[in-house]
Amino acid sequence: MQRNGFHLKDARPGRKWKILPALLIVFFFCACGYFNIQQRDNVVPQKPVREEGEIAGAIYNSALLMGEVMSREEYDYPVLVVAYPLSFSSDPIQDYIILDRAGPFMMYVPEGKYLLYAISDFNNDTFFEDTEVSGIYNNGEEILVRKGDVRKGIRLITDIHAAQQISFPRKWSLQDDTDAITYMGNNGQIRKIYDEIFSMKNAEVGLWKPSVFMKAYGANIYFMEAYDPRKIPVLFVHGAGGSPQNWVYFRIRLDPNRYQPWFFYYPAGIRLSLASRILYENLISLKQQYGFQQLVLTAHSMGGLVTRALLTDPEFRKDLTFINPYVTFAVSWSGFDEADTAVRYSAIKLPSWFDVGTRSAFGKRIMRARLPESVNYYLFYGKQDRVAQGKAMDDRAFQEAKGHFGFDCDHDTILSEPDVFHQFDQILDQELRGASHTKICRNSSADSGMKNGTAAGKQE
Repeated sequence: MQRNGFHLKDARPGRKWKILPALLIVFFFCACGYFNIQQRDNVVPQKPVREEGEIAGAIYNSALLMGEVMSREEYDYPVLVVAYPLSFSSDPIQDYIILDRAGPFMMYVPEGKYLLYAISDFNNDTFFEDTEVSGIYNNGEEILVRKGDVRKGIRLITDIHAAQQISFPRKWSLQDDTDAITYMGNNGQIRKIYDEIFSMKNAEVGLWKPSVFMKAYGANIYFMEAYDPRKIPVLFVHGAGGSPQNWVYFRIRLDPNRYQPWFFYYPAGIRLSLASRILYENLISLKQQYGFQQLVLTAHSMGGLVTRALLTDPEFRKDLTFINPYVTFAVSWSGFDEADTAVRYSAIKLPSWFDVGTRSAFGKRIMRARLPESVNYYLFYGKQDRVAQGKAMDDRAFQEAKGHFGFDCDHDTILSEPDVFHQFDQILDQELRGASHTKICRNSSADSGMKNGTAAGKQE
């Protein structure tokens, strides 16, 4: 990975996927990365970790550690945060991230028990060594996480004299060179829409190598400009293999005097329940920091599943009353048959595949639950959409929608169609100006339906 934040050099999907009889799977994403899926991203059966003893079976990433490194030193030094596993052996050590300086971090790890260390490159020789331990979490307290857990609020305090009292469990070093992946993602960070970290190559890495993506960027909400309390945040959530750049057409045309665009950028290969939990934590953190009173939630494709999970979770919804309206584009609500086939027959299984199948427990749960009554929901779909097909008009979602709009576009072009954005803008105008009788536009390419308002298209 280039140190200026450009694409991950060692994480580009390489070989073209060839159709194999037993692998009629990846099919619906863009299957060029199947053979590059890493062991840590391959979900395989294993016995759960217990309070005592080790994990039995293969190890894969499934939980999250979130916290901050704080330094007592006057100068900023690069810091290596290491989650040293106690429930399984790891050779070489894989559970670490590199920070340019003390600050927030996010680490994607397998379920298990860990000791959390900080190692600082105080002598600036580009090596992190076991003799440079600068901190340990809570005097050596073990951290236990299970699949799907998010352990937040972790604080690591570094001190140049800590190595005299703290020893690392084994002899080890890591070079911080141009091939090392440095963590660069922070919640609320300001970046331009064309920043290289949002490239489609990196988005593919997020789909096929989510652990590599998490080591570099984590999963965060990004700003395009400094927070402005006079503007309403509009949060955009991409789908599988996507990035904030999928929303560039909306970003350019969104009224800059009324709205501030935010983007949730996450690796699409992780479990969607975990993505939803991370989104919740990020939103609550920003709410506590800035105190905004309203936020528009907008999602495309698989992002609709992530956001619906967010809004229907009984643990989350009481804290998310500021979200309204909610708008989705081209979401396959009832999942994909191909994902069921992948989970059943493929030797390699990405975490997200378990959540996007037609038989997914995750999908059934979020569609069985209803959206909060405080949320006005709008559903957009493409008439030429061969990905979501008719599943974008699932009766359960359709009946909850205050408005539903069909356009002559496909799964991807729905985000770059002028009439689609115009309709979206009209919805924002109606919802956020408080004009209960704002006219929703009619256009030649759309069939539109509105409840509790004026509709100019044909009723569906």
